[in-house]
Amino acid sequence: MFVKKLTGKDWKAYKTLRLEALSRHEDVFGASFEKEAEREDSVWQKMLSQGRQAFFGLYDGKDIVGITGIVADMHDESGRTAILIASYIREEYRGRKLSHLLYAARIDWAIKSGLFERIVVGHREGNEASRRANQAFGFELYAKEEQDWGDGARANIYRYEVRLAL
Repeated sequence: MFVKKLTGKDWKAYKTLRLEALSRHEDVFGASFEKEAEREDSVWQKMLSQGRQAFFGLYDGKDIVGITGIVADMHDESGRTAILIASYIREEYRGRKLSHLLYAARIDWAIKSGLFERIVVGHREGNEASRRANQAFGFELYAKEEQDWGDGARANIYRYEVRLAL
């Protein structure tokens, strides 16, 4: 098992797994399957090629079995906060602590980029796997609020942060 930073050339594999994630677990994502399925291929390619964000694939040999991303927080005017987004690991690979590989890749990328002072992550109320994973990497709860989710429900999101030692 290994993690690789994705590029524009990896867009088809990323798109396939992202849409799989949304079709099976729309309740834990802020986006909907329908909306993302309508994206043009060029949008997927561009997303994986932009500089202030990174997407990663978790591989079992040649097969991509997990995805995740880290992007600049558009709500932070300083531009120094990153958000961990869009994490998904295929069901048959869960329970093996593989999310730790994805967390490590994103945090390492953020530190090496020198762009960010802080990383935030959030999860829907009841998503214990996400809570355990982010707390294992030192993220601390800083907010709880309601938000709309990809399945159309309105539910609490728990937001966590970690400060980077630059």
